[in-house]
Amino acid sequence: MGWTAYGVIEAPLDAVCAELLLAEPGPVGPANAPLLRAIAGAGRLMGGAELRGGPATFTLHYRGAHQAGGTVEVGTRSFAMQGGYKFRAEYHFAPHERGTLLTYRAINVAPGAHREKALVKLQFRLGGLLRVGLRGALRIIGAHLSCRTYPLRRARNVSPRR
Repeated sequence: MGWTAYGVIEAPLDAVCAELLLAEPGPVGPANAPLLRAIAGAGRLMGGAELRGGPATFTLHYRGAHQAGGTVEVGTRSFAMQGGYKFRAEYHFAPHERGTLLTYRAINVAPGAHREKALVKLQFRLGGLLRVGLRGALRIIGAHLSCRTYPLRRARNVSPRR
């Protein structure tokens, strides 16, 4: 259970990937895993957060936490963050006639017993309808890259990734 939404970043794909798909061990910030700041609800937790591991898969440690708070995966055209046991955000980048197409997926990865709880289902349904995650991400990406960004109208539900 989850949702997919699309947006356009009016910058060349190679430039977008070079700026946004940066990740190395150390503090999270504008020059290290900048997409973490764009994830709805997670951005405010990134002050003092740190990545450990690498080069393609990291654990995310929030300030003052002794255990990892999630995982981060970085590919040549993708970025994913899974926090705890119920939420996964994925960003996929592809060429678009106006620059770069962003496909944003918010996926409910909670165990089956939790996935069907009314509050969890409502959280993902509202997120999909409002596209809050995509709009916020595009705003932050546009500011980071100094370019125009905007959502596309098409969106669809997706099944959980297994």
